[in-house]
Amino acid sequence: METFPGDGGEFTCFTKIGSYGLVKLAYNEEDSTYYAMKVLSKKKLLKKAGVFGRTIPNRKDPSKPYRNSPLEKVYREIAILKKLDHPNVVKLMEVLDDPVEDNLYLVFELVEKGEVLHIPTEQPLSERETWGYFRNIILGIEYLHYQRIIHRDIKPSNLLLSNTGQIKIADFGVCNEFDGNDAFLSTTAGTPAFLAPEALGNKKFSGKASDIWSIGITMYSFIYGNVPFTDTNIIGLYSKIQNEPIQFPSKPEVSEDLKDLIKNMLHKDPSQRLNLSEIKEHPWVTSYGKYPLPTEEENCSLIEVTEEDMMKVVTSVPKLKTLILVKAMLKKHSFQNPFCKGVRGEKFGSSGRSLSAPDSYDFPPRRRPQQETVNLPSMTEGNQQEKR
Repeated sequence: METFPGDGGEFTCFTKIGSYGLVKLAYNEEDSTYYAMKVLSKKKLLKKAGVFGRTIPNRKDPSKPYRNSPLEKVYREIAILKKLDHPNVVKLMEVLDDPVEDNLYLVFELVEKGEVLHIPTEQPLSERETWGYFRNIILGIEYLHYQRIIHRDIKPSNLLLSNTGQIKIADFGVCNEFDGNDAFLSTTAGTPAFLAPEALGNKKFSGKASDIWSIGITMYSFIYGNVPFTDTNIIGLYSKIQNEPIQFPSKPEVSEDLKDLIKNMLHKDPSQRLNLSEIKEHPWVTSYGKYPLPTEEENCSLIEVTEEDMMKVVTSVPKLKTLILVKAMLKKHSFQNPFCKGVRGEKFGSSGRSLSAPDSYDFPPRRRPQQETVNLPSMTEGNQQEKR
């Protein structure tokens, strides 16, 4: 067991596993609060920023990108993540650097109820529930896009539910910042069943449009309990995503307005796909103008990163001899409360893996959480595909 200091007090963690992208439960003795701690490999971050990353934008003068080293790119993007402040985005509280080892520790707020829906499930969300959650998602993604951040892995397990019933978007990664009005990507990263068809080809594609596609797949799974395109092998799955039209099951019955929204978010041609502005004005989203969403100006303000922010981006800690890694959280991308027990949905397969849907996990029900400790398995980096 190990503990280590941070600006906000001493953090205690349990069961150190040590691998890229793992999430642990951390306890801060100073404020008696539990946090989600994501453990990243600095070597992998630097490789991504230096080899595969894009030149980071100059927010004061977008026509003149910064020419920084990979390390400066990583630190600057972490500085931006630390300053993100939106009710529908998981808050990054602190970043801790181990100067001796390869680990970088990102300390996030712990979102109480965990992932909003575990799929596949025979207990999907109602249209009314989906409506409220969808509006939260759109506002959160609009905020991230306004900060020039592409999520690249939107799915139910990265959408967490707070005690107040709000959706919070999790797992927006480092090195996903873009320059100009959009990111034109050439590498594919994310969960196979949620990838946009254009991401499966060899040409560059719009990061914003690919996020919209993933939200559309997520919406479909909210209503029908599974993703629209499934197959037992990855080649078959990709073929269906690229070629098969969207089909709506007869049950449950949903409004034609909702079907219209999903269909137009899942247009195969990204240039014909709805953008965020069009989604925000869709009749299903606003109930025909009765409940308009906040404007972009009301919802967003651009974050500026100063030299002082860069200097304070991480807290350097000594070798983590007392770092207590408690229990590994169920999944590397889920910041759910490991003291809550229960599930909405069903497990499938002992391996918890599927080519047609993300991993299956236990997560809290909508009733008041039970304060029970559960034994959680260790996690692996296994559900993402990356094409270079």
